[in-house]
Amino acid sequence: MRYALLFILFFPVSVFAQGSDTTAPQITVEVPEEPVIVGQPAIVRIKVLVPTFMPQPPEFPSLEQQNLLVRLPERASGPVSETVNGETWSGVQRSYRVYPLIAGDITFDAQTVTVTYADPNTSAPVQATVDLPPVMISAEIPGGAEGLDPLIIATGFTLEQKLEGPTDMQAGDAITRELTARISGTTPLLIPVLTPQQQSPLLRAYPKEPRISETEDRGVLSGQRQEEVVYIAQQEGVAQLPEVSIDWFNLQTNQVETASVPATELTLAPQKWQPPSLDEVLKIAAFAAIALFVIGALWRFLSPRIRDLREARRDRYLASRRYAEDALKTAVQANDLNATYTAFELWRSRGGNPNSAVKLEDCLTRIGAARYSGRDQSEDWSSALESLTSLRDAAARDKDALPPLNP
Repeated sequence: MRYALLFILFFPVSVFAQGSDTTAPQITVEVPEEPVIVGQPAIVRIKVLVPTFMPQPPEFPSLEQQNLLVRLPERASGPVSETVNGETWSGVQRSYRVYPLIAGDITFDAQTVTVTYADPNTSAPVQATVDLPPVMISAEIPGGAEGLDPLIIATGFTLEQKLEGPTDMQAGDAITRELTARISGTTPLLIPVLTPQQQSPLLRAYPKEPRISETEDRGVLSGQRQEEVVYIAQQEGVAQLPEVSIDWFNLQTNQVETASVPATELTLAPQKWQPPSLDEVLKIAAFAAIALFVIGALWRFLSPRIRDLREARRDRYLASRRYAEDALKTAVQANDLNATYTAFELWRSRGGNPNSAVKLEDCLTRIGAARYSGRDQSEDWSSALESLTSLRDAAARDKDALPPLNP
């Protein structure tokens, strides 16, 4: 099988439509006899011949498939004529530039050519679809480049770096790194990803979509790949944008060379305090003015109501038995007998239970006797204060007691 494929490489392969019909279109495919280098062009020609003429151009296949880059050169198609079985046949030939992207034998996928030609007998247009014959091309890696990964074989390859922004950064600052790889002698599709994965927690990366551009000059491809990443400083410390280094094989020197850009050290500091801008100050002042206006309006609306509520609450307190109890306690603590009797009468007038005040009355009687007896006797105000506590407890029990079932 290997020798059969090599035979195909050495000679053009022809097929005819409709089996043995000698007037059917003839399709010939020519491929290089020798292996080509990965990424370098191989010329493939497809020739269509008919015994008469073609009222419309044939529909050629694209030849595009995996691991194969296909380009059409300028004036890819042109008229041809050949002698077939002693007769002159006319036709069209299309040339392709095929760039294998991997090493090894690459067999073309099954594809067809659609041909419209004039019938030799009636001159009526006849359409025929002819399968391409099975052909392949062979691609190889030049000696010395076998260990390259990624595999870059070219006549020129450079790396450039462009930085925008400070290397002494503060939290929140940004620096932009733009990497550009330029290649000549092959397609830029072979250029790998340039930007290393950022692992530092001190930086957050925001990559943009890579930009790839390709040019062709007389079948020689060249182009570039550009990658741009914006890095935002997250916290203080020392970070690094890593070195980028790519090995490639130079077809002009037949040697492996290295293209690289150096690492970039970044010093990250905490973010300094920045005074607010004039716009921010004006905005804050506007919010403050609005807030003060709202607060002032609410105060003017609510303050009279709050004052009325406080006065009403105080009036209720002054008219309550609780006020009388508090006044009575204050007088007892001050050892003021007259004020105590006055508060006691006020308490009784506001619903105080006389039965619960018997002990307090006894204490006050003894205190009065001691004060006006003309003898030097001590006044037992502590007992009066204790009886006042009992009086308050009794008042609380009366308040919590249930009303009688049969009043």
